[in-house]
Amino acid sequence: FSFSFSLPLKVHSLMWLLLLALVTAVAGHTEHKAGGLDYTVVVVDRDPVPQGAALVSRVNGSSAFNFSFTSAWLPATQSTPEGLVVRVVECNPDHHPCPGARHPEWSNAGALAVVRANLSGAVPRTDFVSYDAVLWPGTAAPPRANASRWGAADPRVTYRPHTGTFYLTWDNCTQNCYPVRHTLLSTTRNPFDPAAWTLHGPVLAGVYTGGASLLFRDDAGGPPHFAFVSDSDTAHVVLLAESSDGLHWALAANASRRVFMAGRQGYWDAAGVAAGPQPERLSTGDYLYLYNVDTGYPYHPNPVGRCAVGWAILDRHDPTRILARATTPLLTATLPWEQCPHPGYACQETMVVFATGLKPLGNDEFFVFYSGADTDVGVARIRVQTVSSEGN
Repeated sequence: FSFSFSLPLKVHSLMWLLLLALVTAVAGHTEHKAGGLDYTVVVVDRDPVPQGAALVSRVNGSSAFNFSFTSAWLPATQSTPEGLVVRVVECNPDHHPCPGARHPEWSNAGALAVVRANLSGAVPRTDFVSYDAVLWPGTAAPPRANASRWGAADPRVTYRPHTGTFYLTWDNCTQNCYPVRHTLLSTTRNPFDPAAWTLHGPVLAGVYTGGASLLFRDDAGGPPHFAFVSDSDTAHVVLLAESSDGLHWALAANASRRVFMAGRQGYWDAAGVAAGPQPERLSTGDYLYLYNVDTGYPYHPNPVGRCAVGWAILDRHDPTRILARATTPLLTATLPWEQCPHPGYACQETMVVFATGLKPLGNDEFFVFYSGADTDVGVARIRVQTVSSEGN
């Protein structure tokens, strides 16, 4: 597969600005009463890993890489074990020289590693993240070079029981993901077999995209299926795409629905939003959707840090409709290994918590898998709570 797509620079046209102005009132609406319910999401366990450690980190001996961060959850099936897809980076040449890097050609953007995990016990654990775990889902690795060429970034996975298929979205990035970043789609029935992946190309061809999470509607009458797609390498808006087969996607046919979510003036997420992991069903039938904010690079002091995680509740009948949305961030960089006051060999980015993985645990509880300081994989346990608002 050739990575020679035609792509505009990361500049948003007047058309997008006008469209954003049209739909911001809807996309940014916050309502906690939904169908007679008040929704809230709480953190049950900020760090279930012993001693306040990260889930995956070179420091605790669980990764061969200096930086292992954004991750997606792989559910166990009858033929494959549970696992994670982890973005790994050897060395960041933006911060320091990388003379010992084994793969300079992807040292800046990174690669994807697939590892087995046991995330059902009292203490979540993963296998060691090694160089042997690196794969390029449906394509060849970038050619060997002494300088950064391109790499793989920010995986998100949706498993589709209807077809027994894993759908992986990941970003093909040049240096610093600029001027080129494409969100690509790869599929497989066995994510641990490098030869079993098929690359289908960009989720949205000809559009600068920075990650996508998918929602299949097989259990709700079928298509359209939905993709929630970031349009920036930091945060701006989340676009809505639709598909009838899960492989071919296009922006929503109704132009007024193409911006699914935007930042809200006067709120903690005013700087813009980015796609989180796949939406997951709740006991009410509605969906939990996590999203991210990015206040900008390079980091400047901000009450929520550089990146933080929020939540929204999507309507069971129309998941493009937001029923409730966080008025304060769910997760911010509070643990030492998430804060990175001095980026360099030890950590990449200051004050970052960025979620791309979500595992249902039952009873409306979930594990959230996130990047801490773009350096380690973190996990937090959350719970969605509802209270009847009838008669209030």
